[in-house]
Amino acid sequence: MKILRGIAGGMLMMASASAALAEIDILSVTFTCENGIPLPVTYFNAPDGSGAAATMVDNSLVPMRQVASGSGIRYESVGGEGTYILRSKGWNASISYLAADSAASEQVIYQECSSR
Repeated sequence: MKILRGIAGGMLMMASASAALAEIDILSVTFTCENGIPLPVTYFNAPDGSGAAATMVDNSLVPMRQVASGSGIRYESVGGEGTYILRSKGWNASISYLAADSAASEQVIYQECSSR
């Protein structure tokens, strides 16, 4: 009987997690950057207003979290030695990189990206 309760509890937790995932709005967009370089980005927007994104940079998956932005939307990478920054406004986007060194300057990786 104890085993059945454990299984039922586990199933209930899985159902709750599935319901929460079902509420997340997922949008995949491919931007075309200068020189025709594709930039695939997938956005994850939760009902509470929080957001995340994922993209590929130099053949590596870069997970990002949404952070405050003065205009448009801004995402910053999670973990790693430095920070990838995705900025998007309307149909346009760019990605830059800021090394962990405090004296480093932000380097643009992809610019003039458009999803139109």
